[in-house]
Amino acid sequence: MTKVYKTMSNLGDVVVGEMLLRFANVAIAALIGRSYGASVLGIYATFIAVATLAERLADNGLELTGIAEISARPQKVNEIVSALYIDKTILSAAAIGLLAMMGWIAGLTPGQWLIAILITLRTFIYSYCRSNAGFLKGLNRTRYIAIFQATHFVLLVICLFSVYFRHPSLALLLFCVLAAQIAEFSFSSAVLCTLGVHGAVIRASLCWDLLRRSTAVGMPYTLWSSMMRADVLILSLVASAAVVGTFAAANAGLVLVYVIAWLFSGLLLSDLGSLSRNTEAFDLHFRKVLRTVVLVSILLAAIGALFAKFAVILLFGENFAAAGLSGAIMMLAFPLIFLNATFLSRLIAKNETRAALLIFGPVAILSFLLNYLLGQSYGAAGVAFSIVLREAVISVFCLHSRHLPGRLPDSSVTADSRPELTSVLNT
Repeated sequence: MTKVYKTMSNLGDVVVGEMLLRFANVAIAALIGRSYGASVLGIYATFIAVATLAERLADNGLELTGIAEISARPQKVNEIVSALYIDKTILSAAAIGLLAMMGWIAGLTPGQWLIAILITLRTFIYSYCRSNAGFLKGLNRTRYIAIFQATHFVLLVICLFSVYFRHPSLALLLFCVLAAQIAEFSFSSAVLCTLGVHGAVIRASLCWDLLRRSTAVGMPYTLWSSMMRADVLILSLVASAAVVGTFAAANAGLVLVYVIAWLFSGLLLSDLGSLSRNTEAFDLHFRKVLRTVVLVSILLAAIGALFAKFAVILLFGENFAAAGLSGAIMMLAFPLIFLNATFLSRLIAKNETRAALLIFGPVAILSFLLNYLLGQSYGAAGVAFSIVLREAVISVFCLHSRHLPGRLPDSSVTADSRPELTSVLNT
């Protein structure tokens, strides 16, 4: 049990800084709901969902692959970082251009354009902050990450108190939040420069090679993230902004669950990667972790479902009491989310990326259909139930994943590179 305890202990160490920021984001959403109402919160949540979905698709697994390369070849850090930034910037520019076209087609008002621009800029700058944090992890300079995140958290708290006491416009709040994100990016970039990380002249083939190999590694995580963000997006197509706002209030807690599950998945992936050449030890550790995850997550899910309505009212106010039912339903997915994160780590560690894509690809399509049909018929509660069904289907497929064709012989995650990759995926 020592290694299992170490995994859980590492999870606690990693999530502290990230959770500070996530709790601050929940507080921002709660303040928007209390100050401006469910409709404005619904619009805010929809813009975030669209921007995040575009950002995750634009990342294309570059973050994970780039970190792996730096960890394996630190002497080439300047070339790898330069190639990653070039690929990331090209894809991000294309994604932002697509978002602008969607906004034009949707006929956004000037006020909505301003909110959408601020949210989009913050989302994509956050993506670069994640990359910088990954570079620092690849260089074994992780202590800086906690400092950046703590500073960012303090700036967000200042923004919250300013809005609470002075009641400025939503646009000014989002501008302050964007400024805090830019500050984190500036700090992390400055530290990378002091560590000797600079731009370098590189070959176009390196950019293409990094882009090509990143897809197989990052696509399962991208699909999973896309499904989560599509919950709000699809509901916004079939329901009013007020209904979307009610769902967003309930969904705030589930987003935290997903974030912790992703962090846990990276930590477990690191442990499993180190055992990848010892099948017996690999399977033994996986079974122990699986039992622990199931027991702990079921207990927490029961507590979450019981107190969901109380938590929503405490954060968002009595006007969002209807979100309690959706929140309670979502908590039923808690154990399934962690179960799926555990199995996804196993698939990637076993170099069975194709099996992961065969699971998450079809389920993503199913999830979109369920969101549309159940959201149209039952509103926020329908999408909440769709989330539970989606995670349950993923769990069933994962339990039978050994029967899926999975190994990718040409993947970048080879027997030699897998330990380096898995040791840095806890970003």
